[in-house]
Amino acid sequence: MDLKLAQSDAQPVEHSDQSAQEQLALQGEALEALEKEHGIWKSVKANKISLLYMLAAYSCAAVYGYDTIANGATIAMPAFELYFGHYNAALKQLYLDSIWTSLWSSMTNVGSILGSAIAGPVSQRIGRRHTGMAFGITIGVVVQYTAKAKGTLLAGKMINGFAVGGLLAVGTTYASEISPPRLRGILLGGLAFFIVAMQTIGLAVVRSFVPNTNPSAFRTVFALQWVVGALPIIAFLLVPESPSYLVMKEKHVAAHSSLTRLYGKENNIDARLAHLQFSILHEMQKSTNSDASYLDCFKGTDLKRTLTVCLLMFGNGLIGTAFLTQNIYFLTFTGLPVIHAFDINIAGFGLALIIMPITWCFGDKIGRRPLYIVGVIGNVIGLATVGGLGYASSNTGAVWAIAILMNLLIVWQQPTNTVVTWAMAPELSSHKLRQHTQSICIMMQAFTSWLFAFVTPYMYNVGAGSGNLGAKTGFVYAGSSILLLLVSYFLIPETKGLTTEEIDYLYENKISPRRFGSAKVLGSRADDKVELKSWSQKSEAPGS
Repeated sequence: MDLKLAQSDAQPVEHSDQSAQEQLALQGEALEALEKEHGIWKSVKANKISLLYMLAAYSCAAVYGYDTIANGATIAMPAFELYFGHYNAALKQLYLDSIWTSLWSSMTNVGSILGSAIAGPVSQRIGRRHTGMAFGITIGVVVQYTAKAKGTLLAGKMINGFAVGGLLAVGTTYASEISPPRLRGILLGGLAFFIVAMQTIGLAVVRSFVPNTNPSAFRTVFALQWVVGALPIIAFLLVPESPSYLVMKEKHVAAHSSLTRLYGKENNIDARLAHLQFSILHEMQKSTNSDASYLDCFKGTDLKRTLTVCLLMFGNGLIGTAFLTQNIYFLTFTGLPVIHAFDINIAGFGLALIIMPITWCFGDKIGRRPLYIVGVIGNVIGLATVGGLGYASSNTGAVWAIAILMNLLIVWQQPTNTVVTWAMAPELSSHKLRQHTQSICIMMQAFTSWLFAFVTPYMYNVGAGSGNLGAKTGFVYAGSSILLLLVSYFLIPETKGLTTEEIDYLYENKISPRRFGSAKVLGSRADDKVELKSWSQKSEAPGS
């Protein structure tokens, strides 16, 4: 079937005839199905411009990645411990109060919850680009940089978390809306790659300042957030607005222009737009409310989709991410020199960066669901082993084994659970509810990070009110990983190769998520009666 349109996209023609629009929608659907059969490299070559625009979303992920290190790893710096901590004469070591360790590690996420909650309706009103730029401008580093009191530092972290939460919610939504279907899983998994990449860079920066015991050491780490925070502002200035957002706002001329920038003007833009119009208007006609709201995410079949997204994010806490990412501070208590703790951590993240792209290629063949399930199983085994080594933590060899194994678990989690989570979460939402679902997703991610970052130090830490479990904390998270495995088996679907419309169909027809991978969606959804609007309506005011 020849999918090339006879007319040129460079000279738009008004399609007033409804049947012509329906035919274009069918062509767009067929074009999407054809592109899904392309190989990865062929799709990359055909979508070079779209891949470049993905950098806007990746800049948001980079901000989040660096913030997690600036927020978490700095507490292990000797300069930070000297300034905000105490000296234990009996143990002959510096330490921080458990309450402040928990607050600094967790309360950033309270700000993130608020930021991501606001990002949903704001982005739905003013667009993805302007919202991304606004949250980039509100990066609140100055309070952290100038803080001299513990409470002031906490306030700065919460302000910064507000901006980071908003950026991550907008960035993931934008990424899912401009990703070509064939490359969607890989590109959304790229969000996790950029998070880890910036975490690796952040760790290297912190490590370089470890020998410096002057307060300027940790303040410089905070100051670099200004540089990272500028990236989304610049990126969103240069990219086109999401075509899905523009169609939902009935800005069809602007949507046509956006698709042209994403795909090139001689790439069946009319057909792509008509298919996008159909998909979104089909959702609108099934909804009782034309405007999206958070409440809609918890109605009908969207409830299961929202709960699945929440499970994916909460699962990051259940698999012990907080325990593993705080391992630098934790390992210093086991007797490992702080500089060696940083070196092992950097090596672990660096190895994850190498493995993640390899996993994208194989993971797209294996599927999201099997990769996630296998990741959780491996996590149970690894964390139980860490817990067992905790009984021999007085032995230097056991301490090194704990350090290496914890970082290998980070390497294991990144290409399995983490990549699948960031790839699948944006896929599960409908066009209409995508921004709101993603905001809920980031709110759950922030809540999960807050909860587990707050309680974890009380498990492994020493001192009054703490559990003093040390490495035995691994047993706690091995148990919670088993719980995640049981729930995931019934709720996590296989979305590899499925379009948003096909995922809609499977949920609407109550197909078990376990069966998504083997289910076949036959026929065309274009048989439904949907009133398509021409992108070239004269009544629309130009916009972008």
